[in-house]
Amino acid sequence: MAKGVMDVASNRRNYINKRRMNRPIEKIKSKQVGQNVRQKLGEFDFTFLFLVFVLLAFGLVMLLSASTPAANTKFGDSYHFFLRQLLGVVIGAVGMAFTAMIDYNKYKKLVPMAMLVCIIMLVCVRIPGIGVYRSGAWRWLKTPIMEIQPSEFMKPVIALFFAKMISERKYRVDILFGMLPYLGVLLVVGLLMLIEPHLSGAIVICGIGVVVMVVGGAKIRYFVAAILCVSPVGFVLLKQDPVRWGRVLSFIDPFRDVSGTSYQISQSLIALGSGGFFGKGLGQSVQKYTFLPEPYNDFIFAVVCEELGLMGAMIIMMLFVALVMRGLKIAFEAPDTYGMLAVVGIISHIAIQTAFNIAVVCSAIPTTGISLPFFSYGGTAIMVLLTELGIVLNVSRQSIKINSIPK
Repeated sequence: MAKGVMDVASNRRNYINKRRMNRPIEKIKSKQVGQNVRQKLGEFDFTFLFLVFVLLAFGLVMLLSASTPAANTKFGDSYHFFLRQLLGVVIGAVGMAFTAMIDYNKYKKLVPMAMLVCIIMLVCVRIPGIGVYRSGAWRWLKTPIMEIQPSEFMKPVIALFFAKMISERKYRVDILFGMLPYLGVLLVVGLLMLIEPHLSGAIVICGIGVVVMVVGGAKIRYFVAAILCVSPVGFVLLKQDPVRWGRVLSFIDPFRDVSGTSYQISQSLIALGSGGFFGKGLGQSVQKYTFLPEPYNDFIFAVVCEELGLMGAMIIMMLFVALVMRGLKIAFEAPDTYGMLAVVGIISHIAIQTAFNIAVVCSAIPTTGISLPFFSYGGTAIMVLLTELGIVLNVSRQSIKINSIPK
């Protein structure tokens, strides 16, 4: 019996010793597998990716809350807008994964073709039967699957196109004569956007182009001089348009005509004020029930302020600031000029559009139709946004790959 007990004890010790010997090997193997996976997939800026996911989740929740009354009234389905947006997110996530994995330099040569296609699409929106007329504007194209908005594609393409031109030094952007080709492109695109009409889209696209040019070496004084020269003409044209001039007057006095030109901004300010510091609570907005026009689109930030209050609005704005700052960090660590300027253009798209949307909702600038990235309803917008953010992730991946090479 004693011998049996000793045998059991001996077997137990042998088993424990084998486990101790195998444990480091198992750890080494798992570590090697992890390294192999990381080498194949590459390292990304996961802080940037985390911020994207947080804003995306925040946006979907707020879209569901803001769109429920309108979706139920128009379509008899409270989830109509939310499910369509979710489909756009899924397609955009696939696009983001694709652009994040492929070296951004590989499709650099396709950028001029993409620019040409976008210009053709902007022309086609004015053709009856192809373009779609809605809410007083021609902004959409019919496709067998869904309606698309060409201006959304133009936003990242203008950034990539200018980044390519500047990085290849075909035209010197630091001298006035060399800026003419860039300004010519902006003029053509801007006029096509104004014909739709889509003033806010034209401002965002031209703003993206100007930011890329300035970072690429263009003198700011040239743009200041151009603005001063064009402003009188713009003022005259604005004065002749009763709708837009009414919006300017409503900007000066938001409650001057609450049943007419001031209706949108007055309802938005009521939503902002009624939210208070902590808000009424998620889903508890009153203004989204037929009072606030398009609460799921241009004025969704007003619903955010009403339901989440000043604290919620500040958190969302800080998330946007963090995303922009992280994006600029990726840009200035990019391996080459093209990557840097491309990321700057993409990040400026988010920064300009976010700033404009919040400024409109708060009556800091005259009312114009402009969506809030990640939050506003729009299938084309969210698909394009996520796809272009994949390019930012790929630039970060290339930067990390180069920095990890032993010197």
